[in-house]
Amino acid sequence: MKKLFRFLKVLLLTIFSLLIILLALHEIEMHFAMKKNINADKPVKYPIGNSDLSVYTNGKKFYRQLFTDIQNAKQAVHIYFFSVSNDAISHQFLDILKEKSDEGIPVYYGVDRLGGLLLSNKEKKELKAHGVHFTYFNEPTLNYFFSSFNHRNHRRMTIIDGEIGYIGGFNIGKKYISENKKLKHWEDVQLRLVGNGVKGLEDQFVTDWRRNSPQKISPMNITSTIGKSEHQFVSYTKLGIQDEYVKLFKNAKQSITIFSPYFIPNNKVIWDTLLEASKRGVDVKILYSHKSDAILVEQAAIKYIRQAIKQGIQVYGYKPGIFHGKVMKIDDSLLMIGTTNFDSRSFHLTDEINCYIYDQEFIKSVEPKLLNEFNQSFQITEAYLNNRSWKDRMKERIANIVEFYL
Repeated sequence: MKKLFRFLKVLLLTIFSLLIILLALHEIEMHFAMKKNINADKPVKYPIGNSDLSVYTNGKKFYRQLFTDIQNAKQAVHIYFFSVSNDAISHQFLDILKEKSDEGIPVYYGVDRLGGLLLSNKEKKELKAHGVHFTYFNEPTLNYFFSSFNHRNHRRMTIIDGEIGYIGGFNIGKKYISENKKLKHWEDVQLRLVGNGVKGLEDQFVTDWRRNSPQKISPMNITSTIGKSEHQFVSYTKLGIQDEYVKLFKNAKQSITIFSPYFIPNNKVIWDTLLEASKRGVDVKILYSHKSDAILVEQAAIKYIRQAIKQGIQVYGYKPGIFHGKVMKIDDSLLMIGTTNFDSRSFHLTDEINCYIYDQEFIKSVEPKLLNEFNQSFQITEAYLNNRSWKDRMKERIANIVEFYL
């Protein structure tokens, strides 16, 4: 028995030592990768386009429209989601892609390498057997392994027939239609575009595909239809978000409203600029998901919420379940809907794409839908933060150590 205890003790010490070594190697490599801008690119600002826009916050309505648009495709389907589940919704989605390819319509489908872990080998084989062009985005590499492992493609891009486009927070799976019992209700924000403005989205999809797959791809012919709303796509690969957000916050005159599922602004320049905007009298409001689908992110937000409240910023926690939309409104002149969370990973580690909308009439029309999210939220106060349990306080300390990667 003593030998067994000694063996277990040595085994646990060995495992612990290996974990410490791996963590040290991870931090050392990440330091040099960030310093040398490994896996980083300058932002790409696509030309301003014009499209007819609509917004979806309900997963069932979004999937109904997306699946119908794919089924009606006549030219081609280019589609990328950060993640796909292994459930009835994902199977329905993949079946539609296969059916469309069987009709002779070129279908190009990508998913992030880690976000697509639930995609089975059987499903991949079936997609390819039906002629669907499939690839993973951002495969980890041995060179700068930890950096490449953290470098995820967080974009969501759908382009159909060079005319219809989608961008936003939804992925593919039943939790996005509120059918996950643990997470309960799921609220998100997805933008649908119809018009020549989809060109920027198509150009980014083709760029990402060519970076990640040897399969040839030809850009779609883009419609000449000019929609009502002026907008612009901007893609980010670690660089550029700081400059963009700082400029927006400095130029804000009346209000800044930020919607994000995760609130971990681990970027001193962005955070300080937002605090300064509040100090000079700009009305700053933040809505985040009080309940989260990711570990420790609730706790990592607390220290920033405390700072925000002290500076007069109003912070609201979404109550019914998960809020997953990525939206930002500056005054009444600009609305951003995209894939960028207001957190460390989006600021420093992942590939993102945002759509900046300049049509004030559209912004005014969609504002009631966005403001309704506040009606389903509660304002975070100092008293609420001070009444948190000791378990949450312990989790907060742990979260503060690892917040850069949350």
